[in-house]
Amino acid sequence: MRIYRIGSALIAVFLMSCGSFSPDDSDSPQTANGETPIRYVICESSGTSCFVAARFRNFDSCESHKKWSSMRCGSNNTAGQMVCNEVKDSIAIAYCTK
Repeated sequence: MRIYRIGSALIAVFLMSCGSFSPDDSDSPQTANGETPIRYVICESSGTSCFVAARFRNFDSCESHKKWSSMRCGSNNTAGQMVCNEVKDSIAIAYCTK
């Protein structure tokens, strides 16, 4: 069972929209080129069925995303505030690796 997080997808879209595009950039995901050195990998809690969910230029960015994506966030009764709590019982494990 693969776990896809909406947050990971939104971050990827955000990162793509913020970068400066060069003529070498691809027109579609299937023909995308370029690599980044750090991979954000998600696996089942057993450590199997792993996949690369995102790529980052450095460990700090990856670890920041990992921490954020492991939180459960929701709005409280206070307008404009988002309350996040760490999730202790996860069905997936995430890693930052080269």
